[in-house]
Amino acid sequence: MYKIRADMISWILHKITGFAIVSFLIFHIWGMSQMSKGPDAFNAVIEAYKTPLFKFGEVLLLGAILFHGLNGMRIILGEFTRWAMDRHRLLLVLTYMIAGTLFIIGGIALWRAE
Repeated sequence: MYKIRADMISWILHKITGFAIVSFLIFHIWGMSQMSKGPDAFNAVIEAYKTPLFKFGEVLLLGAILFHGLNGMRIILGEFTRWAMDRHRLLLVLTYMIAGTLFIIGGIALWRAE
């Protein structure tokens, strides 16, 4: 039986979060282009951005950016330093812990923001 390990989950999450960030950027560019079509279009986009669905999306985006960035730094460290290669498991756990902690703190702050 094939065993799924934490580093494999990290690899999968890195791909998913990268795709999510690129998808957000495409959506963001489209939204900005809609806002340039006049005051009514601008107001419609801003009202859509104030909905709970978009707020939830912002919180998920924060999580994706945090994990993708921290995991990317872990990967770079592992590629260029022997120290990080020897401590792969520790850095993986730290990546999850730091990203999770910052996600909770930032997510609460984002959700409460007006």
